[in-house]
Amino acid sequence: MIRLILVVIVIILACAVSVFLTLNPGSVTFDFLGLSGRMPFALALGLFLVATFVILVAWRLILGLWTAPDSFRKFQLRRRKEKGFDALENALIAAAAGEGEVAVRQAARADALLDRPALSRLLAARAAEAAGNLPGAEAHYEAMLEDPKSRLVAQRGLAQIAQDRGAHAEAANYAKAAFETSKSANWAFDALFDAQVAQGDWTAATETLLEGEKRRRIPQDRARRRRAVLLTAQALECETSDPEAARGLAEKAVAAAPGFAPAVVLAARLLAPVRKHKKAEDMIKTAWSNEPHPALARALGDLRKSDTKAKRAERLRMLATARPEHRESKLILAEAALDEGQTGAAKAVLEPVLALGTPSARLCALASRMARQEGDDPAARRWMTRASHAPGEADWSDIDGEGRPFSYSPDDWKRMVYAYGDEGRLTHPRHERFEIAAGAVPENALLEAPKPTRKTGAQPAYFDAPRPPDDPGIDEDEA
Repeated sequence: MIRLILVVIVIILACAVSVFLTLNPGSVTFDFLGLSGRMPFALALGLFLVATFVILVAWRLILGLWTAPDSFRKFQLRRRKEKGFDALENALIAAAAGEGEVAVRQAARADALLDRPALSRLLAARAAEAAGNLPGAEAHYEAMLEDPKSRLVAQRGLAQIAQDRGAHAEAANYAKAAFETSKSANWAFDALFDAQVAQGDWTAATETLLEGEKRRRIPQDRARRRRAVLLTAQALECETSDPEAARGLAEKAVAAAPGFAPAVVLAARLLAPVRKHKKAEDMIKTAWSNEPHPALARALGDLRKSDTKAKRAERLRMLATARPEHRESKLILAEAALDEGQTGAAKAVLEPVLALGTPSARLCALASRMARQEGDDPAARRWMTRASHAPGEADWSDIDGEGRPFSYSPDDWKRMVYAYGDEGRLTHPRHERFEIAAGAVPENALLEAPKPTRKTGAQPAYFDAPRPPDDPGIDEDEA
């Protein structure tokens, strides 16, 4: 619409000029190099316009011929870049689709067409990774380390490759360099922390966690739980060689996560020799209030070696009042009652728990002990037989056959860093490995087997199975 209006305006102006020239005729006289002449003004104006147009066209042609080589070169460069970007696009798509060979070919083509070394090397490294050529990818990443612009991405790629092949020390070196250089790279914190945990370097992992918390790379609650696990594992390593340092680490772990049962049990065990029983008891009660665990009850019972059975039972009852509705509280009440020989009190607590569902091996052992105290040996044997094939309890499996709580391997603690640190969940490695903790169950009273009654002169009874129809039997001579 605008163009139509402009055309109409131009036509109107041309008509106006024509009318003006018609109404005002004039003449033009020229004298040049001995030539003179006279012509109407309108004709002179028209010739001037035509001459101007011819001069402009000629100038354009001359200028085009003069700049033709440069224009051709720019055209070639433009076409080369277009082909390079097409190859780059194809390589990225192939790498994302997992077509490694296609990605490698397209990456090589893009490298040849584009004058972007950093981009080309990154693309080649990604393509090599997609093709499964990790040594080739490492070579490209190492070349990228020389360029400050691509050094960070190269460190990330090298750290990931090293982590994948299990070279945790090498991965930690690359991640540490990136973590110290860049304050905004989240992957550097995660990669460095994971590599240090994989190496079992609890001290370095704790320092990295503290720095990551300062940079707000991890929420505070997750950082506290992770720190509790790391400090507990670190304290266990030096428990024998340096009990004082181990005690300090265990107390820090409890301060970070008061409900973390392994740290509380360890701290209580280390505080007992220095006669800080009250502090250890408060830790255990706080942890029990958060989440009851049988190892906590055992730690409280073993806290004071001079306690009598009655005093131990009284402490366990006091502990149960913190969470009276919890299953573990009911079980320690039943155990305390059995320790004191109060079979009726134990029965009142234990029978409702037994009726809740399929009893575990631990419950069956408690029921066997209760029946034994009642003098019902057949019932005690039945419960012990049932305990032999009853399911185990995950929390109870944390106590090994010698009664030691949370005797985990370094690999188990590595899992605990993330399970408890990120989810607030305890792992139970012995339960997952189907390790029987029967030796840790004090209720497993060994019952004497009933003696068989023999009649004098009687023949032993046995089952004489009939011979199968396809059995030819044994000849008398062979017999």
